[in-house]
Amino acid sequence: MDRIKLSMFAGCLTVALMCSLFWGTLVCAHDLPGDGIIAIVNDDVITLKDLRQYIASIYSQLRIENKSPEEIKEIMGDYEQKGIDKLIEDKLILAAANEKDMIIRDEIVDKRIKDIKDRYASEDEFLQAISAEGLTVSDLKKKLIDQLKAKYIVDLEARDKVFVNPQDVTDYYNQHRNEFERKTQINLQSVFVSFDKRGKQEAATRAAEARSRMIAGEDFDKIFKEYSDGASIGTIEQGQMAEGIENVVFALKLEEVSRPVEVENGIYVFKAIGIIPGKLQTLKEVKDRIYNKLYDEQFQSKFKEWVDKLRKKAYVEIK
Repeated sequence: MDRIKLSMFAGCLTVALMCSLFWGTLVCAHDLPGDGIIAIVNDDVITLKDLRQYIASIYSQLRIENKSPEEIKEIMGDYEQKGIDKLIEDKLILAAANEKDMIIRDEIVDKRIKDIKDRYASEDEFLQAISAEGLTVSDLKKKLIDQLKAKYIVDLEARDKVFVNPQDVTDYYNQHRNEFERKTQINLQSVFVSFDKRGKQEAATRAAEARSRMIAGEDFDKIFKEYSDGASIGTIEQGQMAEGIENVVFALKLEEVSRPVEVENGIYVFKAIGIIPGKLQTLKEVKDRIYNKLYDEQFQSKFKEWVDKLRKKAYVEIK
């Protein structure tokens, strides 16, 4: 089975480690107002400036990774609410890694440096970028070593302890079959005549004309350009539209044209040009998805359990 892509919980950990240990300095090292102490972790002091840089660095990294605005909003909302806890977590994780006396091989760090350099047009541009933030290549290597240590300790203490029994995958499928029912899909050509541009009677006349021409098999693009005031619907899945429209379109046979369907702001006419019947996906089709879900749940549980132990052993004070 494919290796799991960690959920937002684990994904945020990875992003946070990379941001706080590398991008946080490279992108957001400029002075920020306010530097009061907000927390102490063992002998390490966390200031308001640290927290602001931490959150800003995460935002920068998400943009660098070309995340969608929706993904950025969701992840940043989580960090804005729990930023101090997540920053404390990172510090505890790195401290645990250092206690293990982990040694990161030079070739691994050099490869990471190369991957970063490849994001720039030239080595000079790369050196100028890190120099502008007050860093040297040696500083960067140190930060990358810390990042790798944190990753490896998480692997050792949580990820490598996850085991998903194949029987658990089968049991989940049998107990959650409704999750794997693929609903019927229908591909529609549609003409929409708006009430905003004309009265109801005129709109009804135009819709009827468009319908007649669609039934006659005329070129749809020509009909659409002449009559429609909105985009064609395209492919939809059962359950995505208002009940009144769904009752009409999902009763259509292939190539059948619907009666005019009046909605609040206009009239639709639909033609079914493709139908994909719904079906229950087989275990073979969904086993990787189930495996990933169960793996992710186990990882989150083991990771939280381990971090909670780190917290109990550490001195943590939030001001």
